[in-house]
Amino acid sequence: MQSQKVRILLVEDDPDDVWVMRSLLGDRWDGPFELVHTELLATGVTRCTHETFDVILLDLALPDSHGLETFISMYAHAGGVPIVVLSGYDDEVTAMKAVQTGAQDYLVKGQVNDHVLVRSIRYAIERRRRDRAEEALRDTSEEFRAAQEIQQRLFPKEAPEIEGFDIAGAAYPAKATAGDYFDYIPMLDQCWGIVVGDVSGHGMGPGLLMSETRACLRTLSQAHSDVGDILTRANHVLAVDTGDVLFITLAMARIDPRTRTLIYASSGQQGYLLHEGNATSVLESTSPPLGIDATMIVPSAPPLSLQSGEIVTFFTDGVFEAESPGLVRFGAQRALEVIRSERDRPAAEIVEALYQEIIGFSRYRPQRDDITAVIIKVQ
Repeated sequence: MQSQKVRILLVEDDPDDVWVMRSLLGDRWDGPFELVHTELLATGVTRCTHETFDVILLDLALPDSHGLETFISMYAHAGGVPIVVLSGYDDEVTAMKAVQTGAQDYLVKGQVNDHVLVRSIRYAIERRRRDRAEEALRDTSEEFRAAQEIQQRLFPKEAPEIEGFDIAGAAYPAKATAGDYFDYIPMLDQCWGIVVGDVSGHGMGPGLLMSETRACLRTLSQAHSDVGDILTRANHVLAVDTGDVLFITLAMARIDPRTRTLIYASSGQQGYLLHEGNATSVLESTSPPLGIDATMIVPSAPPLSLQSGEIVTFFTDGVFEAESPGLVRFGAQRALEVIRSERDRPAAEIVEALYQEIIGFSRYRPQRDDITAVIIKVQ
């Protein structure tokens, strides 16, 4: 994208807005680009049919078309070119419907700065490029489809029934194969291991590394009870295979239902303990991510004595990095507020409520990252 000229089609009839777009791109864009401007939808459709563009900036209110029909007409003739909708204050609802119909993003005029504009364009182009690559692979590769089916089987079908606890988790992949991982692992001494992890990157490679991580942890948990020791041993194996390309942020918590205690070890994956009322304790990471340094030791955190009414939660960065159309992040604090507001519901319903809140916050735009969360309610 940096070395080749990026062609941008701007369909906008307001000269002031055209000037603003040119100025913002000129201030921020760090590579060669060409901004092609037209005032009419019909002209834009014609140019799209006969020329090649990398992205389209589309005003919904044009002299020859208005509202959602403007987007639908352009979308039908764009040939898969990503479209970013330009919306006035009165068009936000229509713009959101356009995103639900297939637009990559929408920007509100008067609220756009150079950073927001360039970031939206780059994300739209990159998402479309990635989508095309994965669509081609999915359509032509039986191996890809088989990998997707196998990986889905690796996620737990149901949570364990542990006396005194209500546990639930879910993974919502952004693409066909996911780098996120969660698991419930039976351990020694009638204990259970709860795992949440996230492999860096997207696609087949992270999905395969996630499968290897799962196999390592399940095997080690049959012979070792200390979660820090388990992650240390797993890291020795994974660091060899990652080759300084990928890494894994992961937390493993060991629940002892007899003593109602939790001991966790965490490699770059933060967790939270929600007490009764509004108090929250952060379960800080105890080491850097797995797969970077084969000699790393992962210590366990001190035991936590759990009380009735408390909630332990781990979630991946797809939760707090989810963005609104205005590029505001969902954030960890917002996620905790959702969990706290739903704390009287079963754990499975809390997980689903959190996910629904995220996709609503993102205005139902396509996920940019896997979203995974586990809730542990102490009864």
